[in-house]
Amino acid sequence: MLCPVPYPLPSRAGPAACLTAAVTDVRTRPAGPDDALVVAGLTLQCALHRGGAPEPGFLDRYARAWSAQLRTRPTWIAEAGDQHAGYLQATLLPDLPWPGRRDGGGVLLVDTFFVRPTHRGIGVGEHLLRAAVEWARTQGLGEVRMAAGTHTRPMVERVGMRPHEAAYHLELR
Repeated sequence: MLCPVPYPLPSRAGPAACLTAAVTDVRTRPAGPDDALVVAGLTLQCALHRGGAPEPGFLDRYARAWSAQLRTRPTWIAEAGDQHAGYLQATLLPDLPWPGRRDGGGVLLVDTFFVRPTHRGIGVGEHLLRAAVEWARTQGLGEVRMAAGTHTRPMVERVGMRPHEAAYHLELR
């Protein structure tokens, strides 16, 4: 069964106007089981924005996969006014025991971070990242990691993150 996208898809015609003056009420919340299609819709918008193409059945397929991984894939949704403005999705990597290190800790690895173009410039990304960092603290995690592009770096640094070690990537498919 194909599920409709819960809100309009981004236009390919060009960037949409920013809502900076119209929206000041940005809220974030953890995504729960009932948000599977919202997260799927935001993921589709993210993929389209990054040059991907829509495919039949994606929303349902993604919602099922995300629901099955809910405990290890914490996700936060941002809302501005009455719209979903973006989301942050991470992977929880608990530490294994190591000599000389106390048990507990772990890493929250941010792997998808997307703010809809119509909601950029009003603090949505910073709200999302701060919510994830606070959750990681309350869970007793040792660190939060994420890749940050040129436009994202100032916001990431305002939240307190700093560059750390070089990362390498090998595409296997």
